[in-house]
Amino acid sequence: MYEAHIYRLYRVNLNLGKEESLLVFTDTEKDYLAELLEEFVAVGEGVAGRVKHILYTSLGAHGKEPPEEVWRLTFGDEAVDKLAQTGLLEKVLLKEDYSEAEVLEMLLKHGREVPQVVVAFPYYSTTHTFFRKALTQGFGCRYASMPLFEPEMFTGPMEVDWNSVATVSQDVADILSEAQWAHIRAEGTDLEFSLENRQAVADTGIFHHRGQYGNLPAGEAFIAPLEDSAFGRLTITYAPDRPLRQPITLRFKDGSVEELEGFEPYRDYLEEVFQRHEGARRVAEFGVGTNPKARRPDNLLEAEKILGTVHVAIGDNHTFGGTNRVPFHTDYVIFEPEVTVGGKGWQKRLLEKGKLRT
Repeated sequence: MYEAHIYRLYRVNLNLGKEESLLVFTDTEKDYLAELLEEFVAVGEGVAGRVKHILYTSLGAHGKEPPEEVWRLTFGDEAVDKLAQTGLLEKVLLKEDYSEAEVLEMLLKHGREVPQVVVAFPYYSTTHTFFRKALTQGFGCRYASMPLFEPEMFTGPMEVDWNSVATVSQDVADILSEAQWAHIRAEGTDLEFSLENRQAVADTGIFHHRGQYGNLPAGEAFIAPLEDSAFGRLTITYAPDRPLRQPITLRFKDGSVEELEGFEPYRDYLEEVFQRHEGARRVAEFGVGTNPKARRPDNLLEAEKILGTVHVAIGDNHTFGGTNRVPFHTDYVIFEPEVTVGGKGWQKRLLEKGKLRT
């Protein structure tokens, strides 16, 4: 049903070739994902030289490391056995304290038939995991991450001029990298944080070169704010996959959510996460949407790409320039924001009532 769209994704977004190996995986969270996996595999077998694929039991949260069976399929039994024997595998899967350099060295030494291209569309995101980081930074893999993906996106935010999206995304990333601070104002939101000495990433949707990664649909520039710098309030009206019954306000102090306000079941979920993982409270990401065909506010994968919006995440950010490692990462979209960024002796209004000004 979606063969033509999947073929375009492989060739246009990933430049997948006959000489390359491909890994495709998803989880069991939604019934349609297993059917979509079959189509990705079928089309992939006609494009790539070798295709691996796996469907695994849903992990129930964004930012958790993929389960052991995915690591074995990706890096081979020898590499994973070495990690298990040294006690490192458990620490990696639980996102406990460990030496990334040591783990990566072991994977590079013992990994076998590691894929050159990955399409990951489990419902729960693998973007902010060491698994993704090891593949892209260690092995030079090209990695398309598609959490919360729904087939309807093929005919919306995936049908854009990717070169245009890439240009705008890179322009915004350059501005964020130069900035030392950012200030967001919107209805119920007044939040500021430091960006000093952090580098932004352009999520362009074009992953043709070694080590490139990002979302599909793509279209954003994002950066890791300093983890102890966020101060103010963030009011959200959407959970990652649904509108909230009532808004929730997250109050930040010294970089962390110190208080939640609002009566909504999603608040209970966040409080449970914070009790399990103190690091989940920390500011993790600031992003700016750049995709002109992204529309849906009730699906985070698409919502955070909407041109003229920004998003703020809490939780893990150690894979893109931050220091916080925790098995949780979730973004919250802010609509029609006013955003000012600046540094020593300069400031710029980046968004004005939802209008991007590069």
